[in-house]
Amino acid sequence: MHRLLVVLPRWIFVLLALGAALAHTPAPVFAQIPAELVASDTVYEVQLADGSTIIGRIAAVAGDRITFETQAGVRVQVDRAQIRSLRPTRGTMVGGQFMREDPNKTRLFFAPTGRTLAAGEGYFGVFELVFAFLSFGATDWLTLSGGLPLIFSTADLPPFYIAPKLRVLSTPGVQVSAGVFALFATGSGGGFGGIGYGVGTFGSNDRAFTVGAGLPFGEDDIGSQPLIMLGGESRIGRSTKLLSENYFVPGEAGAIVSGGVRFFGERLSADVGLAAPLGFQGQDFFFVFPVVNFTYNFGGRRR
Repeated sequence: MHRLLVVLPRWIFVLLALGAALAHTPAPVFAQIPAELVASDTVYEVQLADGSTIIGRIAAVAGDRITFETQAGVRVQVDRAQIRSLRPTRGTMVGGQFMREDPNKTRLFFAPTGRTLAAGEGYFGVFELVFAFLSFGATDWLTLSGGLPLIFSTADLPPFYIAPKLRVLSTPGVQVSAGVFALFATGSGGGFGGIGYGVGTFGSNDRAFTVGAGLPFGEDDIGSQPLIMLGGESRIGRSTKLLSENYFVPGEAGAIVSGGVRFFGERLSADVGLAAPLGFQGQDFFFVFPVVNFTYNFGGRRR
């Protein structure tokens, strides 16, 4: 009986715990206050010496007196000496409340959206606690991804996948991309297969509908029946979104449906949901299985 590697999950959990700690700790470079501050449209998260927080842009600078303006239109003047830390942040002000940007907006639970990562931005994490993945923005329009299982037989190299995605259209309300998901088996069996797809996301980062279609392929052939994915996302709080991701083949019975919640901070996100196969031939009972993913975002441009 082949021995299984079981230490990798412990390693990834430690890494994610470290990521969570870093996500809530201002990096030293951001904690330092620039010698020269100027008025701009950049949104800052400002921590004051008394423990309070200001989210807004710098409206004016007069000597050591700095005026911040929130998107609600409130202006707050503070002395430089009162500022403990100041850093650019991603998000918008809605009704006077800061809504943090989802750091993991290029995918739903597993399926890609039409969005791509910014150049130099990336994320790593785990699907279902056992499948590690890494994605990186080679350019603003090309995202490279790959992954492998955390538990596998020591007799063979682990299977792995690669998934490049190319953005072909980008407007304020529409993002369209094309890509390939290719899975490679290693060891004596060998072989590969996957799916080539196109996907479009329509709406904003807070509320959008995503539709994708792809054809499966193997070493020697390409499938004739497309796989359709319908998904959506909707913000329900400062750092929470509802997600849904659903698959079916036109003209065939059966579908896989899923829904759940994404919780996110500035860089760390966690997906928790349920998925269920429905109507498949020979399926004589209903069952669901959990969806649990963790992702940590790194790099990228700060606005």
